Amino acid sequence: MANNKKSKTKSSTKSSKRPNLGMVRGPEEPNPASAVLDSVIGFLLRFRKYGNDILGIFLALIAMLILLGLFGLSSGAWLLSWVASLKKWLGWGGSLLLVGSLGMGSLLSFRPYKEGFTARDWGKFISIEFAAFSLLGLLSVIGGNSIETSDNFGGLVGWGLSELIGMLFSALPDILGNILRVLLFIIFIVIGTMLGFGLFGRAVTSFEFNLSGGKKRKTRAVSAQPSVSISSMSQDEIESPKKTGRTKKASIPAEHRKQFKVEDQFEDQMDAPLPRDEQLPDLSLLDIGKNVKPDERHINQTAGLIEKTLAEFGIPAKVINFQIGPTVTQFAIEPGYIQKPGTTDEDNRQKVRVSQISALQKDLALTLSAERLRIQAPVPGRSYVGIEVPNKRFSMVKLRPILETETFYKVKSPLAIAMGRNVSGIPVVADLTKMPHLLIAGTTGSGKSVCIAAITTCLVMNNSPADLRIVMIDPKMVELVRFNGLPHLIGKVETNLERIGGVLRWVVAEMQNRYKKLEELRARDIESYNRKVQRRKEYETMPRIVVLIDELADLMMSAAESTETTIVRLAQMARAVGIHLIVATQRPSTDVVTGLIKANFPARLSFAVASGMDSRVILDGPGAESLLGRGDMLFLSPEGGMPLRAQGVMISDQEIENVINYWQEAWNIEGSEEEQESPWETMMVDEAILATRDNLAEDAIEIIKDTGRASASMFQRRLKIGYPRAARLVDELENMGVIGPSRGGGREREILIDTDNYDDGEL
Repeated sequence: MANNKKSKTKSSTKSSKRPNLGMVRGPEEPNPASAVLDSVIGFLLRFRKYGNDILGIFLALIAMLILLGLFGLSSGAWLLSWVASLKKWLGWGGSLLLVGSLGMGSLLSFRPYKEGFTARDWGKFISIEFAAFSLLGLLSVIGGNSIETSDNFGGLVGWGLSELIGMLFSALPDILGNILRVLLFIIFIVIGTMLGFGLFGRAVTSFEFNLSGGKKRKTRAVSAQPSVSISSMSQDEIESPKKTGRTKKASIPAEHRKQFKVEDQFEDQMDAPLPRDEQLPDLSLLDIGKNVKPDERHINQTAGLIEKTLAEFGIPAKVINFQIGPTVTQFAIEPGYIQKPGTTDEDNRQKVRVSQISALQKDLALTLSAERLRIQAPVPGRSYVGIEVPNKRFSMVKLRPILETETFYKVKSPLAIAMGRNVSGIPVVADLTKMPHLLIAGTTGSGKSVCIAAITTCLVMNNSPADLRIVMIDPKMVELVRFNGLPHLIGKVETNLERIGGVLRWVVAEMQNRYKKLEELRARDIESYNRKVQRRKEYETMPRIVVLIDELADLMMSAAESTETTIVRLAQMARAVGIHLIVATQRPSTDVVTGLIKANFPARLSFAVASGMDSRVILDGPGAESLLGRGDMLFLSPEGGMPLRAQGVMISDQEIENVINYWQEAWNIEGSEEEQESPWETMMVDEAILATRDNLAEDAIEIIKDTGRASASMFQRRLKIGYPRAARLVDELENMGVIGPSRGGGREREILIDTDNYDDGEL
């Protein structure tokens, strides 16, 4: 019995400690009225989200009724009395109630329920109402402040507001008081409208920017350095950003938010105009261009995202600087320190390797949503890593602003060329005499032909036809033909592949002739030759010659061996006599840019290419495959080192036409396209004749000089050839004027040349 009592006690104890998982019933039964009330409240709460829609529809219906009543399209005692009341109290301002009802109804119907109306929204609503009541007062003033005619103007409300404001100007004459009331109401309307639609803050910000910008332009200093100034703030001074609907900005932690300040770009022009030769074209023939203001918010946001992304991959780094270029912005990244594994001492830290940052190129491009991103690790001559991010808006680089800079003026060379602007906005200027030749590569549409046109325009802007001559070769037949008529051209722009080889051979012959002239005067190069010629009237100065080839691949496809031999020979020897080559190709493969050509072109310029292999062919390293196109380029100077990134110069057809017209008028050239004759025409005719001549003709002439006789049978025996070839050889000598016509009867031909004084070179 005792055991049973213990077991019952234990079971009862356990049951009392066990939680009740079922429904707990109260001591009393539920009230039926309370249950019905809960059901009604639940039903209303279920449809609460549709309350705004219902209210919006109601306001829209009121607006429709007002519209019908104002225009007399509907009748009814209630409606007519309501319209009469509106006209009495609001006058023409009753239409404002129509607009307000429609606007409020639309906001309530289309605004999401969860957003609701904030204090800012109600502030805007009150501002708009303030502007509306000010309009009623203005209408009353215009109507003459008469209570009898108030129905047709601002109503009783407008009349009351007008009289209230008029009390401020009661001591003034009526006319002056009315004018001041009108001005005051207009000011109230403008302020209320701007506050209601959020335009007041934008106007104040724009005014402050323009004011500060004006001050910057007045105090601008003359400098060729980049005009971007950076001022950073400590983290304690950085205020927390305001909440906006942009989740991307809010996702950046506070420690990675930046407050860099951005000033205007490319303010490197000289205050005073640079001295120019009066015989040269004025710079007003070229366009000045417009610069795009950089987006300060976007730059700070991008800098913060870079730091945040690197931190997520365990790489502590900090954006310490940035440089804004026309196309890209280069962010300076200073690598931080990480703790060595297994240590806690601060001294046991190591700096982040540069290769770790370079390996995250694709991850950074994904985070920044960048089309193409380039990492320069490290930047030559600097102690940071450069991450080049494309700008949201590109600035077009024009030729005239670069020609007006001190950077271009300091290059004291007749063949100074404006290449573009680098990632810091500094002009990039090169000297063709020091290159001395330039190799350009880039895919179709990357800016290669535009670059050649810009270089040509830059050269003719600073050199007269007496100092510079240009040979243009354009197998594409469309890009360089617009320069036809320029007095600097030697002949026309050659577009025929069959004639281009002859043009290059003429350049080689011209180089050889110039070397003979240098040998006569014992001159070392063209500069020393022209200095000696100035003291001797029997000699003429030699102008410099620039040979531009727009497409090398077409020449290599048609005649690879002869083209390579000619170009390599010119590249090796033509510098001393003032002949320079600028060669471009859209296919920088090894079969086009051979090892010999590449070795003789130390200065290379690459636009966007198709692959990293093409980049290695032209630049001896990667990078060109990451360019953006449209003039974005990498320039490898003859001094070597790392390629310099820049945005190429853009030149328009109108600018080229202006320069050509100037030189044609200055040199009194009319119809130059038809009158220009190529100097290589005579050489090409002689080559054509020699091509059809039998190679035994000279041997036959030597036989005639030795024997004084000429016949087919003799040539057959002496030259050991068949009769048909011997007969053709006799006919060829007759056409050359060496022997006379046939006299019949198998007799020998008459000898027409002087066998003692005859020179083979006369043929």
